[in-house]
Amino acid sequence: MAQAFRTASKSFLRTAKSLKHKNSSTKIDIVSPLLCDDALNRLMPSLQPYKGCTVIDINPGLGLWSSKIHDFIQPRKHYLAESPQSPFLPLLASVASQDNSRYHLLTWEDKDCWKPDRYVAEGLLPPFEASNSQEPNKSILVIANSTISPPKSRARNFGSKSHIVLLDWVHSIRRRVGFHACGAVRMLLWCPVKDTTAIVPRTILSRSKISLSLEMTCHVEQIVGSDETARGKQKIRDQTVELMNAKRVFERMRDSGITLPAGRESELYKQVQEDSKHAVDDDAGIQTSGATVRVRGWHKELQNLQQEFAAGEFAKAKGMRPGDQSKIPRGAEWTWTPKYARKVELENNLKHIHKRTQAAEQLLQEQAKIDTLGTRATNLPSKDPQKYAMLQEMRERKEKLQERLDKTMNPHVREEFFNFKHDRKASSQVPPLLMWDQRRAESMKAYDEEFYPEHSLSLLDIEPKQPLLYPLAEGDGSLSTKLLSALFQNGKNNLTTLDTLAPGAFDALVPKVPALTDPNRGGERDVRDLPISRLTPEMAYGLTKAWMEWPFKPDLIDL
Repeated sequence: MAQAFRTASKSFLRTAKSLKHKNSSTKIDIVSPLLCDDALNRLMPSLQPYKGCTVIDINPGLGLWSSKIHDFIQPRKHYLAESPQSPFLPLLASVASQDNSRYHLLTWEDKDCWKPDRYVAEGLLPPFEASNSQEPNKSILVIANSTISPPKSRARNFGSKSHIVLLDWVHSIRRRVGFHACGAVRMLLWCPVKDTTAIVPRTILSRSKISLSLEMTCHVEQIVGSDETARGKQKIRDQTVELMNAKRVFERMRDSGITLPAGRESELYKQVQEDSKHAVDDDAGIQTSGATVRVRGWHKELQNLQQEFAAGEFAKAKGMRPGDQSKIPRGAEWTWTPKYARKVELENNLKHIHKRTQAAEQLLQEQAKIDTLGTRATNLPSKDPQKYAMLQEMRERKEKLQERLDKTMNPHVREEFFNFKHDRKASSQVPPLLMWDQRRAESMKAYDEEFYPEHSLSLLDIEPKQPLLYPLAEGDGSLSTKLLSALFQNGKNNLTTLDTLAPGAFDALVPKVPALTDPNRGGERDVRDLPISRLTPEMAYGLTKAWMEWPFKPDLIDL
């Protein structure tokens, strides 16, 4: 399938190479017409209301994706905002200069392309007037490319342009300024796959101030991705939770009539498609006593070695015939063959992982019982005699579980327990906490050769939520961003971290946010059991308001 995509992209790839040959541009461009068509087909139903709107096209590059959007939407005006250093300016200029063209080329520095006021100053958009409208603004659609190819000699902490763009985008929505003054605006954004770890995290511990800020204002759907999205820098996720949510997505797709084009199915999608009961096969994971072992790269290697040995393709030890599976006598001086030694090594490794996973699963099952007791007790009236009995049982079980954890010598068991516990709790919320678990459909798989230079890119559909439940409070400014940045220094920490920002902050602020201690709203009865990475938008908004009202808060510059 990848070969077909490569062939379809050939002419566009030649154009991209010829235009970039003498240019140092680092932007990554889409060169596959098939990928553009598949992505547009997914988006068509939701883009119908945008027909005839104004399109702001930031960094169009080669213009292939731009032309597909243009042909479908038939915009009133289509502004192509490209930097003066772009090698594609001659190509874009030739398109914009044609008679009756709706394209308008804007040769601006990259930083200006993202500034709404520049469009107003140039008379391209009417002056923005503040509005309290809760309806999205469908008279404007922004499509953008925030990609750069990997720098060869840059500092390792080189910032992500996508993250900077999205933080500013969210802040503007909450303040109702810029493009969003007359209603929040939608954006289709191409960005590097690695950036999506923080934007659309798949685990609780991968959440950051960026993802939480987005959750407060937008729904982000990953339209295009790659299997690298799952591997990347994401934390290890409980495969039981991943499969359960994938099944829900599969059912949503079936009910909505959404299908994935052939060759664009992810491994996860193919697995659920083949087995709706989530029986984990050899390509996706290994089922053991109710616990699912996460797939690792060497699992396939072990499977191949086992098949080869069973087929008699290599011997157990030197001097033995291939296919001879008889046991080697104790004390006998035999030398294993390299392949058999590798097979034994991987099998032993798998046994250790099975044992570790089973131990973590037993702890997780006990935690689930404790959580059930806590939720039931919360829902009972305060004077109900059963409430006290449930809370007492919950405390006793919790103490015993902590004793078991303290006696657990294997640090990997404790780590899996902590990570999987919070992933399961977040997934069981209604709706699920992670936007990844709220996705309407699985993302389509793209191939590196569909971009030039070859790279892994994602297409994100960023739709503003309406009504806006968490606007910036008067006088907030950049407080919410600063506060989240300070808290998310370590997402595993709990809210006692507030006292490191200002003495007494924990005791003063937590009682002001009831959701923190309400299991029905994603909280914990004991707020110290709630890691910062599990804060909901409601909690983050409540903490910001409580901070602003606290008379002993430090100056913003001290955060």
